[in-house]
Amino acid sequence: MSKPITSLPLVGIVRRDGIAYRVTDPVPLDVISGLIREPWCSRLVVTDARSGGACPGEFTAMCVVDGEPFVLVGRIRQR
Repeated sequence: MSKPITSLPLVGIVRRDGIAYRVTDPVPLDVISGLIREPWCSRLVVTDARSGGACPGEFTAMCVVDGEPFVLVGRIRQR
């Protein structure tokens, strides 16, 4: 990418994590569902929490900002 992304609308602060960007704080489910309506987000995959909540649910989104494609990943905030 030409310049590092540090913040995105809806999800807030992100950091580079290998080949993807990771949201630093868990994101509420209603915010995650809003990602698909954003013009910079084209695909969204959500996984359930496992092991009785010991492993929180996660999401993965395919995104494009300033013409640069990237993967965005993060944890889903538990209620």
